Amino acid sequence: MSSYYLTKIVPGLKEYVAAEGLRSDSDNGSYLRAVRDAVASYRHFENFKRDKAYNKILEHVSQQDGAAYLEILKARDDGILQGAMDTLLQSDAVGNPRKYTYEGRELSPTTLRYLKVASDLKILFGGDIGQKIAEIGGGYGGQALVCDTIFETGEYHVFDLPDVNQLVSKYLESFVLSGAYVTHTLNAALKDSYDLVISNYAFSEVPKPVQLAYIRKVLSQSKRGYLTMNSGRTDHAGKEETKLDLEALQSLLPPFEIYEEEPVTAHHNYIIVWGHQVGATL
Repeated sequence: MSSYYLTKIVPGLKEYVAAEGLRSDSDNGSYLRAVRDAVASYRHFENFKRDKAYNKILEHVSQQDGAAYLEILKARDDGILQGAMDTLLQSDAVGNPRKYTYEGRELSPTTLRYLKVASDLKILFGGDIGQKIAEIGGGYGGQALVCDTIFETGEYHVFDLPDVNQLVSKYLESFVLSGAYVTHTLNAALKDSYDLVISNYAFSEVPKPVQLAYIRKVLSQSKRGYLTMNSGRTDHAGKEETKLDLEALQSLLPPFEIYEEEPVTAHHNYIIVWGHQVGATL
């Protein structure tokens, strides 16, 4: 029985993956239903980027933040905006995202954010970010698609919830990629090393036991890291007890540098980076 059918019968139904106490902030009961709907129904997949329950977790970048990302990309003039334009447009053609007019083009601010992350990676690590990339929290595969376009990566490994991994596969199979992708759940993944690990908030949104497992299996042996964080700093009220703090992260992760998020989307956000070029500035 599809989750869509269940939703129609029981409007308030919530669905989870992990046991209480081990759930990520995205495993909130509503997001997973939206993901399952998109996987099960082509009608839902055509419009999943506008689903209100889905937007609580993803595809909620504001028009203003999208404009800020675009300005950063233009000012850097690193070729990423121009080189990825075709992919940006085809990415926005799948899932019916909310788009706004930026300099005469209808673009999704979320896709502009993925391009800005790719630009950060290019500045921090150079044109070659490695052949084996891991992303903790793959969303629907938007960052994977952008990285596949911009960098010559051989393997892109996505770590997420089982149903989310199905959506990632469905989304990425809408395109022809240059490299290959693999999806994993944390429990099913073997301990491995990667050339670069990326996380857009997801690592910072899982509870301590899950963070420790990711560190053991993925992060501690990765040559490079780029983690956008929304927990760990003492000024983030409500998360100090459930997430690893900065002191713990400094003792468990490879030696890292902290960069401030730009544009700042929340006052407590920051970026953890290691393995980068000396003197690199964002």
